[in-house]
Amino acid sequence: MLKPEMKISAKKEQSAGTRNALIMTGARLFASKGYHAVSVRELTSEAGVNLATVSYHFGGKSGLYEAIFRYIITRHDEITPSAEEVRKRWAASPDTPQGKCEVVDWYVSTLVHGLIGPEYHIWACILLSHEITQPTELFPLLEKEFFKPAQAGLLAFVDGALPPGTDREERVITAQIVINMCLKFLESERLISKWIGWDQYGEYGINKIATVISKRIRGMLGLPME
Repeated sequence: MLKPEMKISAKKEQSAGTRNALIMTGARLFASKGYHAVSVRELTSEAGVNLATVSYHFGGKSGLYEAIFRYIITRHDEITPSAEEVRKRWAASPDTPQGKCEVVDWYVSTLVHGLIGPEYHIWACILLSHEITQPTELFPLLEKEFFKPAQAGLLAFVDGALPPGTDREERVITAQIVINMCLKFLESERLISKWIGWDQYGEYGINKIATVISKRIRGMLGLPME
């Protein structure tokens, strides 16, 4: 027979597992179908949990939606490099074209793998894109806790690559070019895979995409492409 404290621990683990299953399932369904097209019954059926668990853990569907974004915020540094990490890379890199190319390759590879690598990151990025184009009441939270830190990382990246004294307008626009080049491959996986002849991106495809984007970004920044 289990001791009382072991029963409590097992119950907590089960509860955490249920909560996590709902967050992962919710992210996938909301990203692929849209918030309003997903019912609580479908959520719980797909997650393999009781119908009442959404209300129990999150207070309802809207609470689950918010919890998904709060979880995404905690994974920020896995999706896009932090400004602190980017600045460390630039500080440790030789101030030469080759040194700059190495930082560009690292940054783009990290960004591409973060955006279109793990399946959950794909759903997360689609949901974040929805919030940019169709903001909800959660947008201020996301702007503060996710979008601004992501933008800071992008600006830290372009600041290290662009000539000193480049004005803010050019820096911000360049940063958006970088992120948008990567996001297009997230949004168009089926078409791009079909055109190339891949079944899906897979590890080979993601590495190839990162390599080609990095080469083009180096050229855009006036660095050697080979």
